[in-house]
Amino acid sequence: MSKNVSIAIIGGGASGTLTALNLLRKLNVPAQIWLIEKRNEAVYRGNAYSSRLNYEPLNVPAGRMSAFSHLPDDFFYWLKKKKQADADFDIIRESFVSRRWYGDYLTERVGNAAAQSSHIGFETLIDHALDIRFDGRKDAYCITLNSGNNLHANYLVFATGNEPPVDIFKQEEVEGLNCQYVSNPWTEDPLQRINEQENVLIIGTGLTMVDHVVSLNKRGHKGKIFCFSRHGYLPLPHAETSQNFVFEFNDQQKDLPHIFSEVKRNIDNANGKNIQWQNALDAMRGKTGRMWKMMSLDSKRLFLNRLKSIWEIHRHRMPLASSETLKEMEKPGQLEILSGKVTGINRNKGNVIFKFISRTSKEERSIKVQRIINCTGPSGDYFKTDNTLLKNLLGKGWMKQDDLKIGIVTGARGEIIQDNGVVLQNAFAIGPLRKATEWETTAIREIRTQAEDTATQISSRVELNHEVMVEIGL
Repeated sequence: MSKNVSIAIIGGGASGTLTALNLLRKLNVPAQIWLIEKRNEAVYRGNAYSSRLNYEPLNVPAGRMSAFSHLPDDFFYWLKKKKQADADFDIIRESFVSRRWYGDYLTERVGNAAAQSSHIGFETLIDHALDIRFDGRKDAYCITLNSGNNLHANYLVFATGNEPPVDIFKQEEVEGLNCQYVSNPWTEDPLQRINEQENVLIIGTGLTMVDHVVSLNKRGHKGKIFCFSRHGYLPLPHAETSQNFVFEFNDQQKDLPHIFSEVKRNIDNANGKNIQWQNALDAMRGKTGRMWKMMSLDSKRLFLNRLKSIWEIHRHRMPLASSETLKEMEKPGQLEILSGKVTGINRNKGNVIFKFISRTSKEERSIKVQRIINCTGPSGDYFKTDNTLLKNLLGKGWMKQDDLKIGIVTGARGEIIQDNGVVLQNAFAIGPLRKATEWETTAIREIRTQAEDTATQISSRVELNHEVMVEIGL
């Protein structure tokens, strides 16, 4: 009788959960799947869908968030059945619903799939993978866990998600601030201890900032809120309506100016048809990865240095309701958007003095706050993170950091490429780790496709090996 194959998925958030869900659906032979997640509250949810902020809606309409490509309305139908009674509005496909509801949905879907797959063992481990070596005697990878246990697996899927933001302050500047400074907004409720009269500074003006500011507003916050970033750009709102548009792209255009001229041409074409630009960019999604792969390293570097901030506010948009709340908070001056270059912070009688060179006046300014939250976004330079596993694998050459330090080097289908250029056998990456190769790799639409493809690759290999072993009597 053939032995069961074992698969270890490292990371139990949305990327890992969608991979497990697809493996449970696709594997037709006996197997063991382990889903390894270091935080119990993040199992099947990750940082994105486990937060307990007062206000944290999905930034994508419900009708586009199905876990399955072949069932595009699955999440919407689940919402109508399971959450409509809890909602204070009629849920439609264009609704922006709670992130936690999406976590509930993933939890239920993977639980149902595990219950229906009697030939597959599925186990979630609340643990932390520290290192991996190859055990030739067992012909399997040996994963060293933080608990002291070892786990042997034939296949590896790295779904570690986004890494926390890099601190923009010097270590000596934040020492002693304790709860006055939150370096990672995704592992706790950073607003819980904030007094409603305190002044708050949020570093970063992206979607994470939006959710924190609106959550403070929902809690009845009275103090002033400052939001700071290099340019001070805010995410733009979603379109009021969803309209179909065909994005046309010339595959021969490979440098950045030509690609952006193609984007502008399509937006102008959409405007001529009374279609909002947001719909044109949404139609571009299926082609963005190909554009990124076609660009030279110099073009990619130019994009990251000069145009990324503009791209981000157009691509990663906020719900209209969030946009309206921010506008209402800005009118009386409760919310102020700042921009420039950070020069430092220091403490003064229980307050924190934040100093910066203003982008508009070019002069040094300082503001007095009681709380600071770092919402600058995830780091892609894994040598600067606290992820012991990734640093160990990079150090031994099993993985390679890309030249732009936004991810690791992967193959066309998510295969891990080692430092020597050779594919790491039976090892795949999914989600943000693949950003260097694919760029668009942090949203459910892309992660869902990656999970389905990775599960298909693994299941086809597993079943082929199973047939061979049965045929030779092992």
